[in-house]
Amino acid sequence: MDGWRTDMGDREPLRIGGGVTPYFAFIGSFILFVTLASSFYVQTESRTGDATPAPYDLLLCLTMALFFAFGLKFPKQLRMPAILWGLFLLGYGFSGIGAPFIERVSNFMLVSVYLVASTLFFASLVAAHPGRHLSTIWWAYVAAAVFASLLGVGAYFGLVPNGESFLLYSRVKSTFNDPNVFGPFLVAPILFLVFRLSMSSNRWDLLLIPVVGILFLAILLSFSRGAWGNLIVSGAIFLVLTWKTATSARQITRLSVAMVAIIALGACVVVWALSSNVVSELFEQRFSLTQSYDVSEDSGRFAVQEMALETVLTHPLGVGPSQWAKIAPADPHNVYLNIFLAGGWLSGFAFVGLVILTLYLGVRSAFVPSAIQGVQIVAVAAFAGHMGEAFIIDIDNWRHVYLLIGVIWGGIAVARTQKQTGDSSTRERVAPLRDGFAV
Repeated sequence: MDGWRTDMGDREPLRIGGGVTPYFAFIGSFILFVTLASSFYVQTESRTGDATPAPYDLLLCLTMALFFAFGLKFPKQLRMPAILWGLFLLGYGFSGIGAPFIERVSNFMLVSVYLVASTLFFASLVAAHPGRHLSTIWWAYVAAAVFASLLGVGAYFGLVPNGESFLLYSRVKSTFNDPNVFGPFLVAPILFLVFRLSMSSNRWDLLLIPVVGILFLAILLSFSRGAWGNLIVSGAIFLVLTWKTATSARQITRLSVAMVAIIALGACVVVWALSSNVVSELFEQRFSLTQSYDVSEDSGRFAVQEMALETVLTHPLGVGPSQWAKIAPADPHNVYLNIFLAGGWLSGFAFVGLVILTLYLGVRSAFVPSAIQGVQIVAVAAFAGHMGEAFIIDIDNWRHVYLLIGVIWGGIAVARTQKQTGDSSTRERVAPLRDGFAV
């Protein structure tokens, strides 16, 4: 196959620490797929307004326990992100000791520890067996995105019973709490499918084109400005990285043709959707760079962000986890400010350092020729888009962001091992075949 080596299916037994029979390898992959596919439903607010765990959270906790119990190891290449995550949580702990609303701290800390653990778990999975685990992770993520999109789009056009529960202010939120979370959830699957189409020689993959169309339509109907910008930024970074890492003119041509076709498809979806007066009116309203709640003098986004920045500079230890909502008129809707507020400078600088290191090493690993190079580019591009969107919205509790971070660090570990040792064991774990994930 000319171009990126992305054929990641393999017939070898799943290696989770020691040797595991193919039967247990299949069971493990099935459990992982079901767990990630369940991420389509993360509507975690109860009728009383309290946050509750989603089925995905419970399944993931069980899955993590199962894999580590059967010998999944934490690779040494993940020590640096583990240290930064530890400092991140430590800052939360110090700041929470003197928090005025102490009852809010314990739940916040529990959720934060769980999300950090999920990142390290996904990174360990990818590092242990990149071929099989990346195949399972990405296709399960796509399945979750497609199912959530079908529900949301169907509800918007009145094709789903009780469809109002999947909408919020005439915007599609599907099975999420908010359209601004649902929209960005679809960005990485779109990039993955575009990448798949650009590299595939299988005619059956043409069936993925309407799937991409559904995801495009779902993002449009979420009317999330952040999601639209996220997709544009992520797509641009994806294009640059794939062109820069291309190894032949044929490869660049195929990618360019695929991108032109996908852009044309997206344009058709937008034009068709805007033919509806309801959609066009809401699109015109949301397409504005600022909304009334952005510029309000007292509780607008910009005013609150200015207040938050002043607090960060005068409170180096932070005000405590989950405290700002109790002492300020509104959230700053900026994840970096939120983390500095919640965990002080220790948590804030640890998080910023982690983001910078993830992007830097992620991009470097994307230039290392390997069987996972293509999907590493997808993950890095999607993560970069999310980190840009983080300036205008809180993403610190979005589960799929922690999945992306874990996938990237797993890819970094694989690239480091392959680049440093070049041993056959690494190549075997990503051996290309013409089935499964293969393109």
